[in-house]
Amino acid sequence: MAGLSVVSVADRAGFYTFAAALRASDHFDKLEGAGAFTVFAPSDAAFNTMSAVALDNFLRRDRERLHIVLGYHIAAGRVAASRFADKRIRAVMQAGGDVIIDGRSGLRVNAARVIKPDLGAANGVVHGIDALLRPREAAAGLA
Repeated sequence: MAGLSVVSVADRAGFYTFAAALRASDHFDKLEGAGAFTVFAPSDAAFNTMSAVALDNFLRRDRERLHIVLGYHIAAGRVAASRFADKRIRAVMQAGGDVIIDGRSGLRVNAARVIKPDLGAANGVVHGIDALLRPREAAAGLA
C-alpha cells in the first residue's frame, strides 16, 4: 500500500467511514498531495457508537464540525509508532489543538487505542484507532 495516499491506505485497511468522510471533506485534496502526514484513522465501529441521526448529521450536514473533527486526526510529518514507545507526548493536530500520545503501556491517542499501527502510504503513515478523537469544542454535538 506504500504507493497509495493516506486516504486510500485508510480505505484499503478497512477504515471505510473515515476514508469516505475525508473524501467528502476539504481535507481531501491536501491529503492526496505530497505530505508527509500522520493520520489517526478511527474504525467504522467507532463511528457506529453515534446514533444514526448524529452520524448522518456529522457526515452529511455539519460541514464545519466535520472539517474540525477530521483535522483533529491529522498531524504534519510521518511518525512511526516505534517513535512513541515508552514516551508520553503532546502532538499538535492540523485542526489546531493537540492530543496526548501515550506509548508507555501499549499505544493510545487520548483515550483511543491504536489497533493497526504503521500503515505506510506514499505521503505518510496511518495508525488505525478504536475511537473517534473529539476536540472539546466539537464534541458536544457528537453524542
